Amino acid sequence: MASRRNTRSRKQNENTLINTSIGGSKRAREPDNDGDQKKKRVFGDLTNQENSISEVQKKALKRIPVLKKTKVKKANRPKPNQIVKENEEVSTCPDDTLSSQNSVKSVDVSLGSLDTSNDSLISQNSNVADKEEEFLKDLVISDEARKLLKESNEKLDDIDKENLNDPYQCAVYAPYIFNYYKTREIKFPLTDYMSWQEDLVPHMRGILVDWLVEVQENFELNHETLYLAIKLVDLYLNKNKTTKDRLQLVGATALFIACKFDERCPPMLDDFLYICDDAYKSSEVIEMERNILKSVDFDLGIPLSYRFLRRYSKCARTSIVTLTLSRYILETSQMDYSFIQMKDSFRAAAALLLAMKMDASGQWTNTMVYYTGYTESELLPLVLQFNKMIMAQPKSKLSTIRKKYSHRIFHEVALIPPLNIVDVFQPEVTDSPSSAS
Repeated sequence: MASRRNTRSRKQNENTLINTSIGGSKRAREPDNDGDQKKKRVFGDLTNQENSISEVQKKALKRIPVLKKTKVKKANRPKPNQIVKENEEVSTCPDDTLSSQNSVKSVDVSLGSLDTSNDSLISQNSNVADKEEEFLKDLVISDEARKLLKESNEKLDDIDKENLNDPYQCAVYAPYIFNYYKTREIKFPLTDYMSWQEDLVPHMRGILVDWLVEVQENFELNHETLYLAIKLVDLYLNKNKTTKDRLQLVGATALFIACKFDERCPPMLDDFLYICDDAYKSSEVIEMERNILKSVDFDLGIPLSYRFLRRYSKCARTSIVTLTLSRYILETSQMDYSFIQMKDSFRAAAALLLAMKMDASGQWTNTMVYYTGYTESELLPLVLQFNKMIMAQPKSKLSTIRKKYSHRIFHEVALIPPLNIVDVFQPEVTDSPSSAS
């Protein structure tokens, strides 16, 4: 029995020596249910490792040879007294003259630095002016707008200046981005494709757009998605003949593509088959998706009137009610086939101008001419057409947009009465009796 006890005590002593030699402890090796406390103990063992060094480790550390520090010889530097003596021997001038000469030199240096800084500021200002002139040359605006801006002395409002410190606003690039959008408008032209479509009429397109607006509301999609889908439908029909029974397939597939491009969480393919009442198969949607993408050459960066409208409303600093009213006008114009050949930037500017006149929220200043590229006189004919469009009562099959903007969420802007053309636009539209006779 005594021999067994001795062997057990010897094993325990060996285990303690082994545990202490690797920097651990018996307490650290015990299992612990609390994960956080275990992490704290592990880090505590690492930080307090020097305090837990055993005698065995101290002996092992003594055996490690220590490298001797090599002394670096310092350079012989003259003492301060020696420097003063040398200066006294070399210079026979008094101390006052030396200090005055040093002050003159410092002034000359400071003036020279000011001169260089002024030169740099002048060069920077000249570079900025040159860049502004180059941007004005490349600015896509009408000839009438360019002439008006040159003759006018009105100071323009820099709307992006207040957002220069906000990286999410892209204030530095915003003018160039929208100017680039306007250059790309000519790459997506539309013609009167209904004239050669054998099985389609403009009224069918209006019903399709009304249905897309309803789907956009049910799926809670972005407005950019809706406008891109309508644009894809027009671009596809502009190049391909389509039958009446496949028009809804074109619209659903165009919305499916737009969701992939603009939405963070786009609906699934089965959702689009469901909204079409299972009239088409998934293979037909995928095939139509390929055809639509081929018709636009896989280029989905299409300038949209809704993007221009948001930019122009910021330039005009309009209220949310005026912006919503202009969105109602612009979205209603999407159902009208007669407006598809006009540029998206032109339609957006006209919708905003009509909204500003309907609620008397502002005027079309030179700042708006600069950022939109259109004068008020250029937009006036389209403004009159838009006013006539919203004045007419919609048909029962095309009432989704009007019901949508009659809701209090959209500030009930559809209930705002349109303009009285006789009172507001009489000098520009109608002739006086004397001139007519």
